[in-house]
Amino acid sequence: MDGTDSVNRDDLTRYQRFGRRRMVRFARKHGGEGLDPWNWEYYFRYSAQPSTRAMKWMLRSLPASPRCGYCGAPFSGWGGAVVRPLGYRPSRKNPNLCAACVEASPPGGANLEIGVLFADVRGFTTFSESAGTTEATKVLRRFYAHAESVFFPEALIDKFIGDEVMALYVPWLIDSTIDGVTDEVRANVTQLMLEHAKELLGAVGYGSETGPEVDIGIGMDFGEAFLGHVGSDAVHDFTAIGDVVNTASRLQGQAASGEVVLSERVACHLAAAAGVTEQVTLKGKAEPVTIQRVRWF
Repeated sequence: MDGTDSVNRDDLTRYQRFGRRRMVRFARKHGGEGLDPWNWEYYFRYSAQPSTRAMKWMLRSLPASPRCGYCGAPFSGWGGAVVRPLGYRPSRKNPNLCAACVEASPPGGANLEIGVLFADVRGFTTFSESAGTTEATKVLRRFYAHAESVFFPEALIDKFIGDEVMALYVPWLIDSTIDGVTDEVRANVTQLMLEHAKELLGAVGYGSETGPEVDIGIGMDFGEAFLGHVGSDAVHDFTAIGDVVNTASRLQGQAASGEVVLSERVACHLAAAAGVTEQVTLKGKAEPVTIQRVRWF
């Protein structure tokens, strides 16, 4: 996509247009200037402001899931009915995010250092065959609810892919006061990712007397990715792409039930080793990669 504003203003609600004007002012634009791909840092800084965070807290307090993986706006139930007229409906570019967050964001995207976490339910296909669709759906909804409660508000839940969750950790969403991605920022982001992984495992029942309600494995990586709008106007998505995304997904596939697999790019920013170091061969990688396997339970 080019640097022009690809969103037709007629497609935005009055509330969305108001929000965009605030965003334009926050990005220090003048007059009728629009947002461009260079404004992505300002977009995330704006999203982390106290007033915006307060709005997100209110949206997340409304029932019910599914909801936007960025701001937490509900898409269903009476909560969804209340906020839908304001533009909080599933985005045509990514059904896991809302139009208020995606359609009103800058065009294009930017290369940013981010953390990527994948959490996957193990053996879900086999479980679905024996338990039936209704029970399998209930299990997935509980898993999604746990993911939302753990990852929000710091992470952006990019996708719910069947029995898998993909979460993105954008430094400016975690701390709007940073001036750039320093080693201290990288350490804070990777430590948060590790804490969220442990919280998610605990939320589904690892370490409890009854054991986990579902078996999940987690993989994570940290590095540069393209974050923004991907595709054409006909087939569109708001997501992250790059080696860091692919690696996190592959590492998740290496994780056993209740296990977290970290890339070396995550482990090197932690204050101390989190688990056992080893080398594994990942699909698409010419050379073995160094990982750490972490188990708390």
